[in-house]
Amino acid sequence: MPFLPNTIGLITGKNSDAEKDVLENAKLRWPDVTFRVINTLVQGDKAANEVIAAIQELDADPAVDVIIIARGGGSFLDLMVFSDEALVRAVANAKTPIVSAIGHENDRPILDDVADLRASTPTDAAKRVVPDVQEERLKLEQLRQKNFLRIDGFITNQLAMLEQIISRPILANPYNFIEIHESEITQLTEQMHLQIENLLSREAMHIGHLKKQVQSLSPQSTLDRGYAVLRDLDGHVISDSKKVKSGQALKVRLAKGEIDVASK
Repeated sequence: MPFLPNTIGLITGKNSDAEKDVLENAKLRWPDVTFRVINTLVQGDKAANEVIAAIQELDADPAVDVIIIARGGGSFLDLMVFSDEALVRAVANAKTPIVSAIGHENDRPILDDVADLRASTPTDAAKRVVPDVQEERLKLEQLRQKNFLRIDGFITNQLAMLEQIISRPILANPYNFIEIHESEITQLTEQMHLQIENLLSREAMHIGHLKKQVQSLSPQSTLDRGYAVLRDLDGHVISDSKKVKSGQALKVRLAKGEIDVASK
């Protein structure tokens, strides 16, 4: 059954109490409800054909979302029309939902068994097909309040969470983290500079020692102490006097400069 039918088809007797009950109760529940009413005979030999024609007409109307067949009770013989085989088949074949509101508890017609919904009376049919606007507004208000409380609670929780996060020291002073590490970096930089200076000082001293060792082993150092190097004209060092011939031209390397000499 549709929640709020666009148009409700109503098949009932003309100016009958059933018609008034359905229309009045539906209007009380939803003032803007729309009906398409087809009045037919509801008893007698011609009634079944008229009701069948009304069902087919309303079922073919795309604006009609539900059809109510209503009668305000009656004797068993009066209700026989609603057990007519052709009428029952028409109800079963209809694509539009059909509500049976014959209003007789003791003698139920077959229509009650094939209809999509059975209402005990025409008034009950109106209540079951048309929602109560006041009840729906109350439901909407309750849902609105419930959603408001949920949203308010969610926002409150999120604000509390943000307050907790903001209250943390790291966020209370964001620069504190940088300042702490800046001090560490400064100390490390000073330590690094001191270590480099000490390393350079040690290496300078080591180089000085090596320089002195090299200078002490240098031939120039020996020459500076008064020694001389005797060589022949080919540059060969003379270390044995027996290898020098008489009158041989020689060169003497001093600490500063060279002199030419000849052996005797």
